[in-house]
Amino acid sequence: MSPILDLLRSSASVRRFFAAYLQSALGTGMGYVALVLVALERFHSSWAVALVLAADLVPLMAIGSVLGGAADRLPRRACVIAGDVLRAGAFLGIAFSGNLVVVVALAALAGVGNGIFYPAALAGLPHLAGERHAPAATSLFGALSMLGKTLGPVVAAGVLLAGGVEVALAVNGVSFALSALVLLSVDLGRAPADEPGAAPAEKTSLRAIGGFGRVVVVASSAALFAGMSNVAEPRFITHDLAASSAAFSLMVAVWGTGVVIGSLAGGRGGEDAKLWRRYLIGLAAIGAGYAAAAVAPAYLLALPGFALAGLGNGAVIVHERLLVLSLVPERAQGRAFGTLEMLASWALAGAFGLGALAVAGPGARWTLLIAGLGTLAAWAACAMRVPAPQEPAVEHT
Repeated sequence: MSPILDLLRSSASVRRFFAAYLQSALGTGMGYVALVLVALERFHSSWAVALVLAADLVPLMAIGSVLGGAADRLPRRACVIAGDVLRAGAFLGIAFSGNLVVVVALAALAGVGNGIFYPAALAGLPHLAGERHAPAATSLFGALSMLGKTLGPVVAAGVLLAGGVEVALAVNGVSFALSALVLLSVDLGRAPADEPGAAPAEKTSLRAIGGFGRVVVVASSAALFAGMSNVAEPRFITHDLAASSAAFSLMVAVWGTGVVIGSLAGGRGGEDAKLWRRYLIGLAAIGAGYAAAAVAPAYLLALPGFALAGLGNGAVIVHERLLVLSLVPERAQGRAFGTLEMLASWALAGAFGLGALAVAGPGARWTLLIAGLGTLAAWAACAMRVPAPQEPAVEHT
């Protein structure tokens, strides 16, 4: 934690940024619950739930790299504020709309806001925190993201008891509006312009990533397998292990705690070789964790596996981001982060479909085992494709 504490002590701008992000991350976690409930309560259909949740992903799947590219052309502060304003308007609109088409369109607008906000924020962290604190800032950003997803539903429960789903959606919208106001005073810098005469390969996000781009494509298959666990876990816990719904909630909390801790593991940064090594260790931990949970004969014996998978998930995400900041030219980092979000969204959508088919076929336990072994296979493929560290050039006189 010491790099994180040093980061927070470094400047008031850093503290303002992360305070704003923490409350909007909690709003995001609360908004997920509210979106599901509003679709059920107003439209009384599981198809409505699926449409609303899918609408949030569609912009990232379709034009994620384009949305991320805004951070390479415009001041990043303008991008994060625009992202917050779009999300604030979307959730405030959903709170007061009773038309399914309008709700789906507004959910898609929130997805556009996500696609603009995250690449700009991640690309701007080194400017905000300084190169020395950039790894700690990236780690803290990931930890707060997961903390919002974990604690946001708990906050939602209290708000729903007090005022209902409309109030929860409105509170989420207000959290984004407050974040936009705070970010007016935060400088995230601006990407440098393309160099005159730069080769086209240097202006394209995936090509600009170089060897990392190839690994990310392979690693997307890990996300495809690991995402299957989301579909399998509820039935695995409540049916195969004969545990309660409360036990499933505890498992999610254990996994989420692992993600937070894994995210903080990148706080000290390091040279590229160390970042690669930790990235691969994270992938292996995800696969091993899900495989261990799948073969566990009892609920309590499965929990360590889910905790290990969570640790690996957090480590993979933060080191993937640190590698982008290290390997991708600054003028293409927004496009690179946007491309990562786009690939992750496609992988998640595919994982949900494959997971549903597998649970309906061989069953939840086998689906979880496939998720673990498939992720380990992707880890092995990534390990073989990681570019070798470059030796320092030797000058001859």
